[in-house]
Amino acid sequence: MRKKFLTGLICVFLIAAFAPSAWTHTVNRAVPLSKAVKRPDGYRAVVDELRAWDLAAARKKIASLEAGSPGRAEWRALSGAADYLEGRFSESIANLNAALKKKPGDGEWLELRLHVRQTQTAMQGFKAHKTAHFDIWYEPGEDAVLLPYLGDALEKAYARYGEILGLRPAQRIRVELFSNSVRFHRSSTLSRRDIEEKGAVGVCKFNKIMFLSPGALLRGYRWLDTAAHEYVHYLVVLATKNRAPIWLHEGIAKYLEKRWEDGERKGYLHPGEEALLFKARETNNYVPFKKMEPSLIYLDTPQEVHLAYAEAASAVDFIYRRMGEGALVRLLAGIREASPAQRLQGAPALGEENPGIRHQRRASLVELESTGPPQSAEPGLRLIAGVDLGGFERLWIEDLKKLPLREQAGSQVMLPKLKPKGPMSERSIDLAALKSAVARRRMRLGDRLSFRGRMRAALIEYRRALRDEPYSQPLLNRAAQVEIHLGMIPQAERHIKRALEVDPDYAMTHVHRALASEMGGDAESALRAWEEVVQINPFIRVVHERLLAHYERTGQTEKAKREREVLRAMSSR
Repeated sequence: MRKKFLTGLICVFLIAAFAPSAWTHTVNRAVPLSKAVKRPDGYRAVVDELRAWDLAAARKKIASLEAGSPGRAEWRALSGAADYLEGRFSESIANLNAALKKKPGDGEWLELRLHVRQTQTAMQGFKAHKTAHFDIWYEPGEDAVLLPYLGDALEKAYARYGEILGLRPAQRIRVELFSNSVRFHRSSTLSRRDIEEKGAVGVCKFNKIMFLSPGALLRGYRWLDTAAHEYVHYLVVLATKNRAPIWLHEGIAKYLEKRWEDGERKGYLHPGEEALLFKARETNNYVPFKKMEPSLIYLDTPQEVHLAYAEAASAVDFIYRRMGEGALVRLLAGIREASPAQRLQGAPALGEENPGIRHQRRASLVELESTGPPQSAEPGLRLIAGVDLGGFERLWIEDLKKLPLREQAGSQVMLPKLKPKGPMSERSIDLAALKSAVARRRMRLGDRLSFRGRMRAALIEYRRALRDEPYSQPLLNRAAQVEIHLGMIPQAERHIKRALEVDPDYAMTHVHRALASEMGGDAESALRAWEEVVQINPFIRVVHERLLAHYERTGQTEKAKREREVLRAMSSR
């Protein structure tokens, strides 16, 4: 009876819920030119504190400046910037209005006021879900389902990364979860192109963490890892007073993004990223760390972007293995405590971080990250390794040559895709992804046969299509689904194994792994697979039903309670 139930359960799922690796980053955007504006003494010192997100120090300096020279527009503007970074939007606009009343037309303040208003509009109707250390702002509706998982992951990240990086913020940390790309664009300043074409789903900026709901993506993505990744960026800003370069920011965040979880998942690289790193090592064609400035988003191709992530994470792994976990804390402290002269050593000249980008640092209370002095890891590298950046790159490359990297045939990192606005179906997207016209015809025929209940005939077509496209996730999962339906568990497990090797972030592969494990009597493996699905696409009701059954059977009362609440929330939508 149980086997019959599980076989019927297979038909509940849509095939191939694709969930590629998320592209997340702290963005240092190129900003337009503007004329220099003369500011009174003390103004830039406050901006430095705002740039470092040390709001207590910024407030103290503003109060001192106000006491010495009361009533100046500049102090009201700085107060407005601090208000914004604290999430107090109405107060921010009021202070900026007061400043602009005294000095109309100030471009820096007008720019900030416009952004605060856009953020306020984007956040309209949001509510706060509070945990011990985080305020999670979300749009009431289906995203309420995410809150128990997100809160748990962030609190685990707070404890785990506090141990690793030696930093546990005393202030509450603001998190904004957006249900659609339009709101995310308005609040984050990420461009529509960054989000819609380049797959940017998360950012740590403005003293907060912002990211897209997995419900906004076609097939979800590793949204909990993304939240943890962005929280690492938050810690690196605080630990270095925002003086760390992007390659180090991204390397630490990528290396640690999975370590929030109990029973850490193996490896820090996606198979596709490992394949890119393997190829770069074979051809000696790397992305230089200096080219990664001012942001990875400006690199020439998506492959270069993902290679840069892999390189940066590998460099942090090198620090861990060769110098110990404490070396990372010392590295960040060395960057933070360096003198102005030391910070300029090895830093790119203004406008030369990436030769392909035309930009100039200028005064901006919005783009704080990109308006200060150039950021450099060199003071920290000299402290822990006695070398400059070039020397460190050479040491890392020599070490990389000794590592057992795998070619990972068939693996590639895919960009997250937003849900299509038009009528295009997932099946159409799956077909379009196939390079072989023969494979497309066979997939189309296999789909028609399976819809008519002719499962064995459909399986023949899927297997034939796999001869031309052996690494296609949609085909591997279609074949596995039919094999599970037919009770061919060993055959299904072979297809599932290959699918996981190609891309472990494809939600339906874990669904099929869970079903095959349950039919094979392996409850523990099934539980782990269902939990993996939640980390990619948490909006599949049956997943929560199966988790509830597992938790009730094993006496995990708190988790069972969470799943009942999630199912209740899903029913009320």
